[in-house]
Amino acid sequence: MKPSAPGSSRTTPGDGLLGRILTMLAGAVLLIAAFMFSLVALGVLVVGGVLVYAYLYWKTRHLRRHIEEQMQQAAQQREQRDGRVIDGEVLGGAEYEGQPEPSAASRAAARLPRPADGPPAEDPRDERAR
Repeated sequence: MKPSAPGSSRTTPGDGLLGRILTMLAGAVLLIAAFMFSLVALGVLVVGGVLVYAYLYWKTRHLRRHIEEQMQQAAQQREQRDGRVIDGEVLGGAEYEGQPEPSAASRAAARLPRPADGPPAEDPRDERAR
């Protein structure tokens, strides 16, 4: 087929007003169909998620009851202890004795061998010994 001359009146089927209207209608129909498909897919996913949740909820009902009973027993045991509740914090490994714990440097110095011909080795950083 030869290309038409610039002055000819021959047109393609989609060039007219009717072609443009049909193209817009076809696009709108495709857009609506895609929207409907996405809604159906979303609905299937939501129903599937609800079914999975319900299944897991049903299968773990005994576990939930057991945990709830343990929590109630623990609460009853707490109430039976003199009726007193003492809240506080534990400070990491603190020991409360009369003497402070020796430093790591003084413990290391105590493990050093003593000189054979002189007084015992002392840690120069140990101020309490002087």
